[in-house]
Parts: sequence; C-alpha cells; structure tokens
Amino acid sequence: MGKVKFSLVFLGLLFSFTLTAQVFNAGISGGLNISQIEGDGFSGYNKAGGALGLFVNTFFRESWAWQMELNYASKGAQRKVTLENPQYYKFDLRYIEIPIFARYFITREVIIEAGLSAGYLFHSKEEGLPGVEIPYTEPFRKTEFAAHGGIGYLLTDNISFHARMSYSVLPVRDHAGGGRYRWNRGMNNNVISFLVHYQF
Repeated sequence: MGKVKFSLVFLGLLFSFTLTAQVFNAGISGGLNISQIEGDGFSGYNKAGGALGLFVNTFFRESWAWQMELNYASKGAQRKVTLENPQYYKFDLRYIEIPIFARYFITREVIIEAGLSAGYLFHSKEEGLPGVEIPYTEPFRKTEFAAHGGIGYLLTDNISFHARMSYSVLPVRDHAGGGRYRWNRGMNNNVISFLVHYQF
C-alpha cells in the first residue's frame, strides 16, 4: 500500500509540475550506490547496490532548475571480511524514494545540486553467515527523510554524469535495545552514488 501511495504522490506532483513549467524535460537514470550505516559499529562504504530512476526537470531562472525524481535505491552496510576478522555481517535495505533537487549551472556543463527526499523501505534483511537471516529486535523504520548534495557534468545535451552523497536526516533505526545516547540518536543511512542520466 505504501508503494502505491508513493507512486500516486509522484504522479500528482509530476502532473502539477508539467502544468506550471513552460519547458520541461524527462529522462531515466541508473548507477551504483556504495553505502554504510552510521551507528552500527562498522565503518567503510563496503555495501554496493543498484540505483535506478525517472526524472523531470525545468529551468526557473537562467542558471537555476528544479528536478524531481522517482528512484529505486539499494542501501545498507556490510562488514569487510579479512583474514584477521572473517566474521560476515550485512544489512540489505531497499527503498523507493522521491527526491526534489535545486540545480545550479556553474557553466553550461557543470551542475551543483542539492535537495531533500522522502523514501519508503519495502525490503530489509540482516544477515550473519552467508544466507542466514538474523532476527532483530529493533526494526528499520518504513519511512526515510534524507538530504542530498552532489555535482554533475553534462557530457552531451542528453547524457550527464553525477556524483552525489545522501544522509538520513532522521535515524532509520534505533540502537540495539531501543536506546538513544546523547547526540547519537540511532542509525543513519550514509550513501555515495555514481549515476548516469539520459535526458530524452
């Protein structure tokens, strides 16, 4: 039901977006997410996952544009296995999210972009030994609110490359046992994305 609501919200925003925009563009995107979860006791962007999406954009000033997206995003964390510490551990989180970006064109080719998103968690799994799922006492929250920032480069009029970072504004999960400690309110997604956009 949550995914249906997100799709309806996106379609409604898209409809109103296109009505108010004199000129708009649409396209598709894809790429790679590398992620970690702040507060899980592990470090390093060791979890790789896919990123796919749709987008529409329009200029509202000469060098400024809005862009709205509907994305699938794989996030989570994974412990780096070494000979000294062979323990396996992995969080696998998958979201449908709707980001809205403000984009500033420094030059015709170089873009600075920043925005906020709302996401819906439709899949979560926590694993220890390969293939063995761990039952956890503190579930991940179904909704995520995240801040995004990045830079893009237009290779052609239709193709652009983007490097972005995103971080959960609110925790996506409490600490084990539900505790919160001083300024550390829980676990947060921390993601670096490398994306290719194709504009129709």
